[in-house]
Amino acid sequence: MSKRFFTSLLFTLLLSSNASLSSQSDSSDLEQQLLLLDKISYHPSLLPIIMQNIDYLELTPVQQKRLREWRKINAPEMLDKMREVAQGRIEFIDLSLKPGISENALVMKQKQLFKLQEEVLSYKLACRQNILETFTDEQWDALLFILAERQSEIID
Repeated sequence: MSKRFFTSLLFTLLLSSNASLSSQSDSSDLEQQLLLLDKISYHPSLLPIIMQNIDYLELTPVQQKRLREWRKINAPEMLDKMREVAQGRIEFIDLSLKPGISENALVMKQKQLFKLQEEVLSYKLACRQNILETFTDEQWDALLFILAERQSEIID
């Protein structure tokens, strides 16, 4: 397989998943998009996990409203940034396999990706802060338990 084919395949898969995901507007679809693109950030997307576990976390209607409002305002922009990072990674791979591209050009492209990743992290940290201000200590502990369970499923 040629490197061009590999890069094109990655790009096609990304675009097709983004196209099908972006056509869906319901909040659970937004949560699924965030989880799919979560691999581009070191900080996990907490809100989709919280929304999937509302009952277990015993969120009050007021807490749910606060989290949903934050998501409505911030998640679409964060998702766009995450897509930019994913597309930038594909472009970086393509560029890195071109013999005529200088090391300096690759370093500059990587710096652009780091800047985008920092923007994604800013959204995720703002979300985390909103969660910390919304949750009780017991709910935060319950969320940590859920995250630990999810991590052990990945490892097993």
